[in-house]
Amino acid sequence: MKTNAKRISVIFILSFLMSVTIYSQVRLPKLISDGMVLQRDAEVKIWGWASSNEKISIHFISSEYNTTADEKGEWNIILSKLQAGGPFVMKINASNEISINDIMIGDVWVCSGQSNMELPMKRVSWVYPDEITNSENSYIRHFPVPQKYDFNEPQKDLESGSWESANPENILDF
Repeated sequence: MKTNAKRISVIFILSFLMSVTIYSQVRLPKLISDGMVLQRDAEVKIWGWASSNEKISIHFISSEYNTTADEKGEWNIILSKLQAGGPFVMKINASNEISINDIMIGDVWVCSGQSNMELPMKRVSWVYPDEITNSENSYIRHFPVPQKYDFNEPQKDLESGSWESANPENILDF
């Protein structure tokens, strides 16, 4: 009986330690992910979460940026004005390492407003069949933001979303 109790205690302690380690790893919002586009000729904020007071470094293009998470585990780094180009890889190091691939630097357009801003290509596909067929362009990216409203406070992350390149399959949702 005592041997089983010891085993259960050891398993519980190991499980707890593993969950603490997993929880403390640096993580990023969905917007900062593979295929992202960063605005050229501007300062760009990269942010995320980690353990409180955890040291974070970002390696991007030929620069290294360093910061430390605050008491709440929040951190951010401002990248210097970036020149258009890509694709690039960004490595974020803390207690774990994250690689963000296929990053482009160029012009970022935020589209919002009336319902016509939501009109996907699939609803007008019969008008633009040649454009859809020839839409392959890895430099054009789209990140659809979920429609979720919270007017009480700014949101730090999105519930879903990912960057997609223009191609005949993806363009229908652009």
